[in-house]
Amino acid sequence: MLNSMQVPAEVMRKWQEIADLLAEILRVPSALIMRAEPPNIKVFVSSESKGNPYEPGEVACLNTGLYCETVMNTRRPLIVPDALQDEAWKSNPDIKLGMISYLGVPISWPDGEIFGTICVLDRKSNEYSELYLRLLLQWRDVLQADLISIASMQREIEQREAKIRRLVDANIIGIVIWNVEGQILDANNEFLRIVGYDQHDLLSGRVSWADMTPSEWRDRNALALSELKNKRAAQPFEKEYIRKDGSRIPVLVGIAGLEGTEGQGIAFVLDLTERKRAETQARESERRFRNMQMELAHANRLATLGQLTASITHEVKQPITAALLNTQTAQRLLTRQQPDVEKAKKAIDRAVLNGMRVSEVVDRTHALVRKEPVRKDRMEINEAISGVIGLTRGEASKNGVQVRTQLAEGLPVIQGSRVQIQQVMLNLIVNAVEAMSQMNDDRRELQISTRAEANCVLVSVRDSGPGLSDGAIERAFEAFYTTKSSGLGMGLSICRSIVEDHGGRLWATANVPKGAAFQFTVPINADCRD
Repeated sequence: MLNSMQVPAEVMRKWQEIADLLAEILRVPSALIMRAEPPNIKVFVSSESKGNPYEPGEVACLNTGLYCETVMNTRRPLIVPDALQDEAWKSNPDIKLGMISYLGVPISWPDGEIFGTICVLDRKSNEYSELYLRLLLQWRDVLQADLISIASMQREIEQREAKIRRLVDANIIGIVIWNVEGQILDANNEFLRIVGYDQHDLLSGRVSWADMTPSEWRDRNALALSELKNKRAAQPFEKEYIRKDGSRIPVLVGIAGLEGTEGQGIAFVLDLTERKRAETQARESERRFRNMQMELAHANRLATLGQLTASITHEVKQPITAALLNTQTAQRLLTRQQPDVEKAKKAIDRAVLNGMRVSEVVDRTHALVRKEPVRKDRMEINEAISGVIGLTRGEASKNGVQVRTQLAEGLPVIQGSRVQIQQVMLNLIVNAVEAMSQMNDDRRELQISTRAEANCVLVSVRDSGPGLSDGAIERAFEAFYTTKSSGLGMGLSICRSIVEDHGGRLWATANVPKGAAFQFTVPINADCRD
């Protein structure tokens, strides 16, 4: 309803200036803007001029013969030069205030409904010239232009409120009106569902956002209120509410201040239960995936080591035999009629070295066989690679492969899992030896090198085997892809996962002049720089 609209304060100040100016120009004691509020009419604006008997907010009943009432009924300008001389106006109520002359015009809302009048009154007889009437009409047009703006603004407000109401009633998210004392003043059904309360609880004042906030979240609440005070809104944040049944519920809350209210705000509340459940499931899936990867990697290590069983056995048996011979030699030297203690001591020293070599092979093998959680520590990559070379030395020798190494000195220490890096090297070396063993070429060479790059360490394993076709290079790292008659084709796929888990990259190219080259990088973390 247009007639019930509030006139903004800035417009009221403008209308007051118009009334004051009108009284001054026409030299009358009273210039008024009247507003119809059936069954009354109210002095909406009254000029601050000397001798004006009308006070703002003063009301009078309609149907009492007022000048303005006639203007509103006829919707036409009215001039009464002297009511005392006019039988039709002698009983006019304004005469009791001494106002015997009148000039007024109607004011209308944009839809044609009467707003009221703008008029001037005088204590003396006044003819009010045509010029004054035109002036009054001009001011009336100004007032009506303001009413058009007010009506337009009101329509926009109503449309905006209708949209907000649709959002609230849709119950897609929880929406609440609250105050800084902690009370929930209003809330939609979705919010009540989230916190487990009902409309009866809300109306009885038992729903308080302060009481529903667990103690550990109150500092975060205070931070949001501080942000709201400075910026009129706070960034959405996650917290928990204590529901009516005592359980907790995770929510996302965004708050904003309410225009024209002190200490009140509006908040939207989103139930995060499903999202949190999905996050938990995702973490559990990720944990299972990691465990499965670890199991596969361990199985792959065992399978690869299984290929080296004969070689490792030889690596162990050889020093044991040597240790036995050295011990027997020492025994003979000490049991002579003239014991040769010095030579016996040297034989025993050799036996000790043989034993240490056996222990070294066993330790390396045991480290790869163990199934332990992946732990990334500071490590020297050359030392880890050398261990694998030592473990596969026998296998390479058995297949007539000459191993050449070019390990750069002074490489930065990297952060990684020693077992996993060794597993990658073990796979690459065993694959290379196996590929070369199928060739009739007498020259079988395996070249292993390391070097420092800008932000990583580059490891290369190059062989002189048959190499990989273009298609095989592309598919070499696919799970279950293999060019061999035996094996699952998981080794290179697992190696790539391990390298990528370390933040590096593993790839294959053709070696020059022949064979295949597998290279991988391991990034140098800033924490590992010396």
